[in-house]
Amino acid sequence: MTPELDYKLLFEESPEVLLVLLPDAPRYTQVAATRARYEATMTTPEQCIGAGLFESFPDNPDDPAASGMSNLRASLDRVVATKKADAMAVQRYDIRRPDGSYEARYWSPRNLPVLGPDGGIQCIFHIVTDVTELVRASEASAVLEGKASAMERDIVQRSAELSAAIGELRRANDRLGELDRAKNVFFSNVSHELRTPLTLMLGPLEDALADTAITKENRERLRFAHDNALRLLRLVNALLDFSRLQAGRLTASFAPLDIGTVTGELAGMFQSAAQKARLALVVDCPPLRSRVWVDRDFWEKIVSNLVSNALKYTHQGEIVVRCQEESTRVVVTVSDTGIGIPRGALPRIFERFYRIEGAAGRTHEGTGIGLSLVRELVELHGGKVSVTSELGKGTSFHVEIPKGFSHLPAENVLHTAVAPGLLRDTRTQTAEAGRWMLDVALTELPAPGETGGPRPYVLVVDDNADLRAYIEGLLAPRYEVTAVADGQAALEAIGQRLPDLVVSDVMMPKLDGIGLVKALRAEPTTASLPVILLSARVGEQSAVEGLDAGADDYVAKPFTARELLARVRTHIDLAAKREAWVQELTRINKELDAFASSVSHDLRTPAGHVKGFAELLREDPQSKLSERGAAYLGHIEAASKQMLALIEHLLRLARLSRQPLERTPTDLSSLASDIASVHRHNAKGGDVEVKIQPRLQCACDPGLVYVVLDNLIGNAFKYSSKRDVAHIEVGGERNGDGMTFFVRDDGVGFDAARASKLFMPFARMHTQEEFPGTGIGLATAQRVIERHGGKIWAKSSVGQGATFYFTLGPK
Repeated sequence: MTPELDYKLLFEESPEVLLVLLPDAPRYTQVAATRARYEATMTTPEQCIGAGLFESFPDNPDDPAASGMSNLRASLDRVVATKKADAMAVQRYDIRRPDGSYEARYWSPRNLPVLGPDGGIQCIFHIVTDVTELVRASEASAVLEGKASAMERDIVQRSAELSAAIGELRRANDRLGELDRAKNVFFSNVSHELRTPLTLMLGPLEDALADTAITKENRERLRFAHDNALRLLRLVNALLDFSRLQAGRLTASFAPLDIGTVTGELAGMFQSAAQKARLALVVDCPPLRSRVWVDRDFWEKIVSNLVSNALKYTHQGEIVVRCQEESTRVVVTVSDTGIGIPRGALPRIFERFYRIEGAAGRTHEGTGIGLSLVRELVELHGGKVSVTSELGKGTSFHVEIPKGFSHLPAENVLHTAVAPGLLRDTRTQTAEAGRWMLDVALTELPAPGETGGPRPYVLVVDDNADLRAYIEGLLAPRYEVTAVADGQAALEAIGQRLPDLVVSDVMMPKLDGIGLVKALRAEPTTASLPVILLSARVGEQSAVEGLDAGADDYVAKPFTARELLARVRTHIDLAAKREAWVQELTRINKELDAFASSVSHDLRTPAGHVKGFAELLREDPQSKLSERGAAYLGHIEAASKQMLALIEHLLRLARLSRQPLERTPTDLSSLASDIASVHRHNAKGGDVEVKIQPRLQCACDPGLVYVVLDNLIGNAFKYSSKRDVAHIEVGGERNGDGMTFFVRDDGVGFDAARASKLFMPFARMHTQEEFPGTGIGLATAQRVIERHGGKIWAKSSVGQGATFYFTLGPK
C-alpha cells in the first residue's frame, strides 16, 4: 500500500533554499519557506512568516555598495508586471547574524510566478543557489583544493550514513510486516470469537420472531435486534474473510457456473431497495453460452458489495448491472449515475480501510474493506477489477473473469456445479440498503400549528435507520420528534422549524455532526440551540472534540435508554430556563435603552442651556468676573461640555438597538484612513505614525462599523499621546473562513487582569484627569460588533500598548 505523503513536510524539508512570497508589491509578504532557507539566512519562521520581505532582509546599512536587496525588488517587480520568471545574476547578500553583524554571501536567485486558474499570480517562488563557496574558491585555488578534499570526505561520510539508513529502513519494513501479520491474526481470532455469541443470538431471535403470540411492539423490537445481529455477522464475516486472504488461508472451491443467470438473480434482490430510493435498477445479464469456474459464495460477495455500494452513493438516476461474454473472458459491469469519485481518489479506491473524505453517501457506516475485499476475491479467481468515474456523473466497476479453469489451482477445481447456498450475505445487504431509504422527507415535517400540543420538539439526526427509529421511539411518548438522515437534511429541517433540542450522530454523510454543530453556532438564530452528540468513538479526546465544536453534551455508544432520556430532559429544561432568562434580559435591556434615551433627551436641553449661558456670561463685558469667578465659570463650561458629550454618547448607544443593520461590501482600509486623518488633525502631543493594511474588505454596515473604528482609532491616538513618536497599526488576519481585524498602539496600555470590565459602560482603566472621556465608547463598539454576530476583545499590559481585535460574523 502506497503511504499517504505529507506534502507540507516534504516542502519544508526540501534542500532547496526556497521562499514563497505573495505578489502584494511593494511588501511581498513571506508565507512559507524551507528549513534550508531559515538556516541560510539565520532566521526563524516567527521572524519571517507574515512579514514583508524587505522588512526582514534590508541591505547592509554599513556597506554603501550593498545592492542585493534593491536588485531583488526590481526582479520581483518585473515578475509581477510580466507574469514571467526572472533569473538574476549572481548577487552579493549580506546576511544579518543573530548578534547584529553581517556575513557576506553570494547567491544565484530565480523568481518564478505561480499562476492561478484565472491567470493571476497566486504566489512567487524565490529560489536561490548558494554559490558563495564557488566565488570564494575562484579567488584562491588553495581554498578550492581544500574544499575538494572536504567534499570527498563528506561524500564518504554521507555514503556511510546512507548505508546505515538503508539498513534501518529494511529493519523498519520487517517490523511493519510483523505488525501486519499480527493484525491479521488478531482480526481472525476476534472474528472467530464473535461468531459464536452472534450465532447464539440469532437462533433465539429467529425462534422468537416465528412465535405468533408475541405483540406487534415486541416483534418490532426483536426485528431491530435480529437485523442488526445479521449486519454485525456480515461485518464479522468480512473481517474474517479479509484476514484469511491476507494470511493466504482462504480456500476457494471453483465450480462451473452460469455467471449471467446468477449475477442477474443477485442484482435482482436489490430491486425493492432501488424502488424505495426511486432509482431504476436495470439488470442485463442473459444466460451465457459457456460456464465460468467461480466460487459461488465469493461471487455473491463480489456482486452484492458492488451493487450495494452503487445504491449507497446514487441519489437519482439509475444503476445498471450488465454481464457480457467475450471470447476468453466474461465482463460484469456495475454502473451508476451517482456522486462519482474524485480523480485523486481513484488510485486508492481499492486500498484497505480507505474512505473518501466527505463523500455524500446515504450513510457513513461501513468498514472500509468492501472494495478491497472485492479486488482480493476477483484476483483469487485470476481476474481483475477496474473502475472509471466522473465526479458528479457516476461510476462504473468492471470485473473481468477468465473462462475455463486452467488458470486456477487444480486442487481447488470442481467439475460439477455446486448447489446454491443460503444467500444470507446478500439478503443482509439488501435489507440494510432498504433501511437507508427510510428517511423522513422534509415535506412530511409537521407544521408548527399541527402538533396538537405544546410538547417540546426534538430533531433526531442519524444515518442509521434502525437507530433513528429506536431513538424516535424512546422520545415519542414525551416529545414531538422528527428524524432525518444527515446534517444537511437537519439544517434544512431547522430552516423550516426551530426545534427545542437536536440529538445528532457524529459520523454521517454529506454533513457530519461536528459540521452540523459548527453551522448552527455560526448563525445567530441557532447559536444557543442545545445539541447532544452521539458517537461510537469513545475516549476523552473524542468528547473534547465534540464539546470544543460547540455541542452541549456528548454521549458515547452504546448508551442506555434511561441515560439518553435523562440527558434529553436535562437539556430541554435548561433551554427553557435559558430562554426565560433571555426574554427577561431582553425586556430589561429594552427598558434601560428607553430610559437612557428618554433621560438623555431630557438632560440635553438643560445641559445645553447651562453651557450656553456660561458662554454668554463669559462674553458679557459688564459681568466683571473676579479671577476666582472666572475660574469657577471655566469649571462650569468644562463640566457642561463633558455632560453634553456623555448625553450624545448615551443617545447613540440607545439608538443602536433600533437602527436597522444593512450589510454591504465595505473597504475598512478606506474608513480607517478617513478616521485617522480626522484624529491626526485634532491630535495633541508628539508625532503619530499610522500604518493601515490595504484591501481590508468585509460585508458590514459601514455606518455602524465607522463608529467602532472611530472609537478604537481615537483611543489609540488618545492613549499614545504622551509618546514623542507614537505608532498605530490597523490590519486584519485570516482566521479560517473569516477575518479578525485589529487596531494596535504602543501607548500606555492597561492591566490585563481588568480586561473583563473593559467594555462595560463607564468602565475606566485610567483617571479622567489623565485621559478624559465619557466611558461609553467601547460599550458602544461592543454593541455594534454583537449586532453583526461578531465579538470584540483586547490584549495589553501596562506600558506596552494595547491591541483591540474584532470579528464581524458571517453575512
